[in-house]
Amino acid sequence: MNFKLWGIARCTVQLLMIALLASPLAGLAIFRGNLAAAELLGLPLADPLAFLQALLGGRVFVFSYLVSALLVVGFYFLLGGRAFCGWVCPVGLITELADRLRRRLGSGNSTLPLTFNRWSLALVLLVVTATGVPLFELFSPIGIVSRAVVFGTLLPLLLVATILLVELLVARRVWCRSLCPLGGFYSLLARISPVRIGFVADRCTHCNDCLKACPVEEVLQPSLELHHPQVVAGDCTRCMACLDACPAKALKISVGYQPLSRDVTDPLKGGR
Repeated sequence: MNFKLWGIARCTVQLLMIALLASPLAGLAIFRGNLAAAELLGLPLADPLAFLQALLGGRVFVFSYLVSALLVVGFYFLLGGRAFCGWVCPVGLITELADRLRRRLGSGNSTLPLTFNRWSLALVLLVVTATGVPLFELFSPIGIVSRAVVFGTLLPLLLVATILLVELLVARRVWCRSLCPLGGFYSLLARISPVRIGFVADRCTHCNDCLKACPVEEVLQPSLELHHPQVVAGDCTRCMACLDACPAKALKISVGYQPLSRDVTDPLKGGR
């Protein structure tokens, strides 16, 4: 029986993160703030995209803010970049639950190209630079959910509900896969992260169970088709769903950089 141990671990971490956000309501001083700027046990932490928006929009450089952002960047660099999306982001948990409902309904089977999140990131930084308005902080579903947990404000969740409705009826995982600029930022970091999904070609039975489980199956295809030893695409969220799904244990955690075959292709070229 497959207990999907990685899935249980990931869900546990996601729920613990929500509890951590809500901990000040219980009078605990472990965590203060939100996912944009916070203190964890007195250690200041900052969302790197929030730092970039403050730098570009406010034209003000604060060294301590930079250090706080670099701590977060370093942490997610070591864990795989978009591990934030797969393990920490509360919106990721919500859209994942919605995706299970979508599969039951058999609706919203279209997808948007993964590269849209890079364009979304570029648009946010361009608007911030031109206007000084921190666009992503104002309309980010991540911030909205964080504030809803901390302050109990439900009205802004209508934006999150709209995103979920689009994902249920039109295209799957629209926000997390293709539109989130923070996901776009971490996808750039993930391309150079030393923690990756490794592939053992000799074990693969080509059952495609991993592709069915993966929320961004495009990142797995080059490894499966061309026998690459690692998944190198930045959009891999390191959710480990493929490890849980593979009955042959052909997928594993791979630390370090392994050379790819000469016919390596970018899984995002050509889109979907």
